[in-house]
Amino acid sequence: MRVFLFSLVGIPLLIVDGVLLYTFPVPAGQLATREEGWIVLGGALAYLLVHFFLRKPERFYLWGHEFSHLVLAKIFFRKIHQFHISSRDGGKVVLDRTNVMIDLAPYIFPLYCVGTGVAASLFRRTSPWVPDIYLATASFLFTMHLLFSAEGFLVGQPDLRRSGRLFSAAVVLLFLLLWIPCLMGPGIIAGWTGVAQAYRAWVTAGKDAVRWLLDFVRFLLIS
Repeated sequence: MRVFLFSLVGIPLLIVDGVLLYTFPVPAGQLATREEGWIVLGGALAYLLVHFFLRKPERFYLWGHEFSHLVLAKIFFRKIHQFHISSRDGGKVVLDRTNVMIDLAPYIFPLYCVGTGVAASLFRRTSPWVPDIYLATASFLFTMHLLFSAEGFLVGQPDLRRSGRLFSAAVVLLFLLLWIPCLMGPGIIAGWTGVAQAYRAWVTAGKDAVRWLLDFVRFLLIS
């Protein structure tokens, strides 16, 4: 019953995700220059090479994954019974009880990207190369986050199945899309002002897309 109810909630969230994906070129075009775009693309391609042709950084990812569970559990005042990570058994955080946010924390919160962004913001003025290095590194780490998250859905991780894959996918996709402009902020020339403008443009484009969608549905119903 729980999965069914959460899946019902996930359906409208997937529609929101679709609108955000459809209108994503609007904020993307405002956020980065062409040079910055190439740097981001380079970081993503570098990780794809590592993931598929060298060696997956599974242990590195696992630390971030389980630590995200741990942090959210502490925020919700849960009791931690066990925290364990090994290359053989993977990771495990044993709590007295969980909730949706704790379950999905490793998927909706790109921990390494956020940590790198904080460091880049603090040291941005130390060198003109810091923004470019950050963009490449953040793109590398975000691509890692996307691929491992996708693998989690494919293998059916328990924390994703607990509320249903449909609902989990809708929530994770929503959060990751909304993270992108924010994660670009420490490395782009436009800075946080550009990030705010990109979000505003995204909202406007989203409203236009929803208006068009409603008009289209209305037309189908009338005809």
